[in-house]
Amino acid sequence: MQTVIRIFRSVIPVLVLSMLAACAGVAPSQRLTAEMPRQEAFRTEVKQDPSTVNVGVEMSAAELADTLNRVVPHELYRGSTSTDLPFAVTRKGPIAVTLADNRCQVTIPAGISLGYGIIQTPPLSIRLRFEVGARVTPDWKVTAEVRFLGLSEALPEELRVGPFSVKPKSLVSDMTRPLQGTLSKLATTKLNEKFDLKGKVAKVWTDAQQPLLLDSRYGAWLVMAPREVVLYPLSLQRDRMKVAVGVTSLARVVVGPRPAAARPVPLPPLKLAGGSDRSFKISLATDLFYHDLAKAAGPLLIGKELGQDGKSVILKSIDVSGNGDHLQVKVEMTGTVEGTFYLTGRPVFKAETNRFAMEDVDFDLQTKSLLVRSADWLLHGTFRRTIEEKLSMDLTLRLEQARELAGKSLDRVKLADNVYLSGKLNALRLNDLLVQQDRLSLQLLMEGESGIIFH
Repeated sequence: MQTVIRIFRSVIPVLVLSMLAACAGVAPSQRLTAEMPRQEAFRTEVKQDPSTVNVGVEMSAAELADTLNRVVPHELYRGSTSTDLPFAVTRKGPIAVTLADNRCQVTIPAGISLGYGIIQTPPLSIRLRFEVGARVTPDWKVTAEVRFLGLSEALPEELRVGPFSVKPKSLVSDMTRPLQGTLSKLATTKLNEKFDLKGKVAKVWTDAQQPLLLDSRYGAWLVMAPREVVLYPLSLQRDRMKVAVGVTSLARVVVGPRPAAARPVPLPPLKLAGGSDRSFKISLATDLFYHDLAKAAGPLLIGKELGQDGKSVILKSIDVSGNGDHLQVKVEMTGTVEGTFYLTGRPVFKAETNRFAMEDVDFDLQTKSLLVRSADWLLHGTFRRTIEEKLSMDLTLRLEQARELAGKSLDRVKLADNVYLSGKLNALRLNDLLVQQDRLSLQLLMEGESGIIFH
C-alpha cells in the first residue's frame, strides 16, 4: 500500500506539470477589430426609359363618304367646250370611298350634259375616280390632295348636239383640273374639322402632368412627365383612316401621399416620326430595407459555428448597410478569432427565381489586411461563401404587388372628362438597382402597350 502511495505521489506532479505545459501551449483566442470602411458617395439618378402614349383619331370609309356626300355640291363643274358649247357635270348618286394599302380612292357617279339653245342632251353617265392623298403638317393641319385617276367606263368617241360635234374625252379633260382643286379644298376643310389633333393632344398633354390616383388602399399614384410630341404617318387600312400622335413621357408609380405636381410644361412643337410606337413603360420602385435582410438571415447565421481544420468562429451579430454602389456587411464573432469585421458584396436581382442576392462577397481591404497577418484561414475558408448564400430574400410577393399596381395604371385611368389612358402590360423586368444608406431601391419596369381613348 505504501508503495502505491509513493507511486501516485511521484506521478501526480508529473501529470500536473504536463497539463500545465499543454495549457501553456494553447494560444488564446485572438481579439481583432477592423476599421470601418471609408464611406463612398451614393448614386442618385435612376435609369429611366421614356414611354409613348398614342392619341389616336380615326375615321371610317363610311364616315368619310358620308362627309363627302354632304359637302360635295350637286353641280361638280360648269364650263364651255372649244366651240363655246356649254356643258355641266353633276353628281348622279352617292360617293363611294375605299381605304386600303395606304390609299384612299373616291368614286363619284356623275353625268355630263350639253346644251345648245333649247336643245339639251340627256346626261352621259360616267363614274369619276380620284385618289386622295392626305398628310399632317408640323403646324397640326391636315392637307388633302385629290388627283384624278380616270373613268370607270369607256366614253363614246363623239357626241352631236345640233350642228355641233363634241368629243367627251376632251370635256373630261377640261373639267379635271378645276374639279381636283375644288375637291381638295373641301376635303382639307372637313378633315381638319374631324381631326382636331392639336386640341386633343393639348388636353392630354396638360392633364398628364397631374398625379393620377390609381389605388386609394396603397396610396398609389401615376406620375407622368411629358417630354415631346411625335406624329406618326397617316394610316389607311381596312377601310379606316387613322392618325396617331405620340406623347412621349417618363411614367412611374409612386406609393405614398399625393406627389406634388411638376411645373407645367407648354405643348412643344410637333415632330414627325417614321413609324408607329405603342410601347408604354412604367417605372415602379420597391424598397428592400437592409434591416429586413439582416433579420431574415439572422436565424441562418447567428450562433452558427463556421470553420475548418479545428479553427472556428461563431457569429454574434450581423448588420447590412449601403456604401457607394455596393453593400457592406458588418459581423461580430467569437471563437478562434474574436472581433468586428467588414465584408462587401454586389447586389443582384435574379429574375429566374425572383430573389435578391449578394454576389462577389469578400472581406473589405482593411479587414483583409488585418486577417492576412493573424487569421489567414478565414480568408480562404467557407466563411465568405456562407455569408453570400444566406444573405438573400425571395421578392415574389413584392413583385406581384408591383405588377398589380402597374396594371392599374393602364386600367382605364381617367385623365380628364371623357379621356382615358388604357392598355395592357406584357412584361416586368428590373431596370435599375439604387443602393442607399438604409435600403436598396429596386427600380422595376413594366412594359406594355397603351393609348388614349376618348368617350
